[in-house]
Amino acid sequence: MDIPAPLTAECALTDLGGGLAVVRRFTRLTLLAWECGAAIDDALLIVTELATNALRHGRGSPVLRLSVGAAHVRIEVFDDEPKPPVRRQAGADGGWGLALVERLSLAWGTASHGRGKVVWCALPATSAELAG
Repeated sequence: MDIPAPLTAECALTDLGGGLAVVRRFTRLTLLAWECGAAIDDALLIVTELATNALRHGRGSPVLRLSVGAAHVRIEVFDDEPKPPVRRQAGADGGWGLALVERLSLAWGTASHGRGKVVWCALPATSAELAG
């Protein structure tokens, strides 16, 4: 799914502790500035899951990129681990992340990027101004 993105913002992912709070705040403020109100709660859950996966299983310095265009918000997390994420059986010890991303998004996927990969998803941008 190729989504045009006239508005783009990026944030480095630093650690699982305070870094997740930073990327959630960044996501909330960015989407509010872009008037994507209804997508914020879903975006915060997705950003938390994708950032956590990148910090736990990725390599290098992961980056979160948000973009909006037409009627979609695109969330992308880049890292230097070339292996795609593996969806595992959900249970008491976890495994809910990618299932959550799939359920909340219109579409999601992975792609090679440089030395690593990008995991992305698209959400509806509900602002009447953004929807045209």
